[in-house]
Parts: sequence; structure tokens; C-alpha cells
Amino acid sequence: MLHDSLLIRHGRVLDVDGHIERLSRSSGWSLDRVRAVYRELLQKPEVAEGLWFPRISIDQLTCRVQTRSIAETTLRTEVRLWTPSCSDPRQRPELKGPDFPVQMSLRAQAQAGGADEAVLVGADGTLREGAFSSIVHWSEGRLVVSGSEQRLPSVTEAAVIRIAGLRGDAVASRLCTPDEVRAADEVWVLSSLHGIRVVSTWDGLRVASNGRADDYRAALRGCEQHVVEWLENAPAERSAQRHIAHLRQAEGYVPHQCKRDRHI
Repeated sequence: MLHDSLLIRHGRVLDVDGHIERLSRSSGWSLDRVRAVYRELLQKPEVAEGLWFPRISIDQLTCRVQTRSIAETTLRTEVRLWTPSCSDPRQRPELKGPDFPVQMSLRAQAQAGGADEAVLVGADGTLREGAFSSIVHWSEGRLVVSGSEQRLPSVTEAAVIRIAGLRGDAVASRLCTPDEVRAADEVWVLSSLHGIRVVSTWDGLRVASNGRADDYRAALRGCEQHVVEWLENAPAERSAQRHIAHLRQAEGYVPHQCKRDRHI
């Protein structure tokens, strides 16, 4: 079973198409088939208000969608990391779902030790990602992302990289050891739920911070798209378009202003 989750914040989402494309590539389902699942989800009246973190689960034949509401207090801006003594035990790190049991076990161990997220390190000693997150860092004014191929393509990381390009911030991809990353000017943990969390401690040791995160968080929020706008632009049947028109009228829809080629 493969999974995907995305944050719906008061009727706005970040890069729905990125989630659809990733799930289509990993599952073998066509883009149209996956898009139809997200269209049905985003047409639900309840997701127009409040915070939602739905889970889409699919296999070769079936699909299940859980529309999970969350509280504002669930979202965090800081995170504490923990490094297990074992190397990354996942069998299919490029997919979201098959290794969930071992990932949840590692995160539970991290939480039992007073941390929030486990760090996954390859047998070569280089950092891959977090148990349920991407890990990037800043070094000498440059955003550095993991060069490992043994990790899940991150929709949030891709959005952060796009923002860096628009801002003129250099981006590098390379293999780094945990010690190298921990010694950086600032370390971020990225996920669809929290967006950007700044690492405060790593294995109990303080980690530096240079205050970059707030600007990038604001940029990510600026690139969130209203579900009505996405539904209008995504291929849909006539009946779906009529439903979209109803949502537009009922929810006081305000057109999306962020453009990918706009300076942020």
C-alpha cells in the first residue's frame, strides 16, 4: 500500500500537482486516475475551513481516503532530532508506505528519548532524510539538500528549492555526514504537515540557527493555492465544474496571487 498526505489550511494547499505526480509515478496509476481521487477529496465541503491532513492510500486495485482534521497546536516550527545506532533499515526508501512500520518504530524511539524525529543514515555513513521528513541545511549562504538517491522525493523540499531559485539563493545537492549537517549554519526538517521546522537539538546537542526560516515559511504560504482555483484548472467532468462553481460562490473565494516565476 502506498500513501500520500497533504495539509489543507483553510481551503488552501501547497502544490497539489506535485503530490499527484509523485503518487502516480510510484503507484503506476495514471495521472488522470490519481487526479480524480484528489479532486473528489478537495470537493468535500468540510475541507474548506480549518486544518486537515488527509491520507490517500492506494494499491493496484483500491483507494481509500481518510479526511483527518487536526488542531492548530499540532503544527510546529522547531524539531529535535535523534540518530539511531543502526543504518537506514528501509527496503523501499523511494516509496511512501511500504516501510511505514519500521519508520514509525524509529520515530517512536526518538520520542521515547525526548526527541521528535529520527534521522536515517545510509550504510556509507551519509545522511538520507528523516523517518517522515526531508532534511536540508544552510552552509555559507547556500541551501544544501541530500544527494542520496535512497530517499523519498519530497514535495515540500521541491517547493523550497523553487523559492530559493526565485530569491537568488544558491542550492547544492551533495552527500553529507550527520556531523557535517549538524555543524551547519541552520538545519531544517521539511514535511507536508509542518512545512519548515528548524532543528533546535540533535542527539541532545544544540544546533545553530541564523533566522532564515521565517522568510521561507512566508514564501511557502504565499504559494499555497486555493482548492477552488486548483479545481477550476484541473481537468474535470462537467458535473464537477458545476460543483466548483457552487463552492466558489459559497466560500468567498479569493483568487490565488502567487506565480512560480514571480519574485518572492
